[in-house]
Amino acid sequence: MKSDATGWVDKERGLVSREAFVSEEVYQLEIERIFNRSWIYLGHETEIPAVGDYVVRNLGNAPVIVVRDTPDSVKVLLNSCRHRGAKLCRADAGNTKNFVCPFHGWAYEIDGALRTTGFDHHFRDDTDFSAMGLIPAPNVESFHGLVFACWDKDAVPLRDYLGDIGWYLETFFKRTPGGMEVLAPPHRWRTKANWKIGSLNFIGDSQHSPTTHIGPSTLDAARTIRDGFRKHGQDSFHVVTDEGHGCTLTYLAPGMPEKNYLTHPEALKPLYEESLNTDQVSMLHHLRVCVGTIFPNMSFIESQAGAGEKALIIRLWHPVSGTEMEVLSWVFAEKEADQGYKDRVLRNGFHNFGAAGVFE
Repeated sequence: MKSDATGWVDKERGLVSREAFVSEEVYQLEIERIFNRSWIYLGHETEIPAVGDYVVRNLGNAPVIVVRDTPDSVKVLLNSCRHRGAKLCRADAGNTKNFVCPFHGWAYEIDGALRTTGFDHHFRDDTDFSAMGLIPAPNVESFHGLVFACWDKDAVPLRDYLGDIGWYLETFFKRTPGGMEVLAPPHRWRTKANWKIGSLNFIGDSQHSPTTHIGPSTLDAARTIRDGFRKHGQDSFHVVTDEGHGCTLTYLAPGMPEKNYLTHPEALKPLYEESLNTDQVSMLHHLRVCVGTIFPNMSFIESQAGAGEKALIIRLWHPVSGTEMEVLSWVFAEKEADQGYKDRVLRNGFHNFGAAGVFE
């Protein structure tokens, strides 16, 4: 393998070879140097609210179990039996009192500790069974309900990794005392595209919007022209942090009818003022859309679902190969919102950004 980006990146001329978006060699280097060393988003705590709840995800190129082992603790365990490496959890999500290998029956506690092999008496008397539990990710942290993990035991703390983008994430995911909750299991699909395409689209490639996403404009052309939605670049601000994260904030353009596009639910605004600081509340004022990416592959979008209603989406672009990725898409709403609001936000979120969404 090449030891650097020679031939793929021309820093002087600002060029990147197309090979970087299809090469299996680049993909393998990305797994080794990025995905097995970076903090990777795996899910939200509200997906696993009770002890024994779990979801199955991928951390780098390894399948993992994200499980709530105590009311206040979440573990991330390699989804592989210590005996012959068989996959323990075959379901995407569930609740269990223990994990049992379907091959030879080795059983583990939900914190990963080995309970029994089923034939312990066949092992030597001095066998240390305590060293034969499931392999845990050495770093697991939660940021306002967002669960991240990292295989690198020497990784910086998550808050340091997020840096300044944490201020924006907090504004979206901790803007009420109860925080946000996942409204349904994520849509999940595979697409023949490199994972970087999705991450780049959300961190600053605004030029693709008028053409790639012409569908929503075409479906409601009259409103699009009348209300100024074709002025994509107007009143927008782009933020890039030293850690490689970024977001774009787009505000209501002058002349857009504010009465039709109240940006957030009036009933929840007092809770925003209770939970956020003045600058964060000010940032939300008249905010129409925000899109962003947490390096390497977690993206988010807050978009208008209706007058005074916002759909908050998280996207994960998981690399499968140099030319394929698996996409996961979650929809969120404030815990304090009424059920009717949550139902509308969920319907809008999947209608626009689900596997067959208008924006897809």
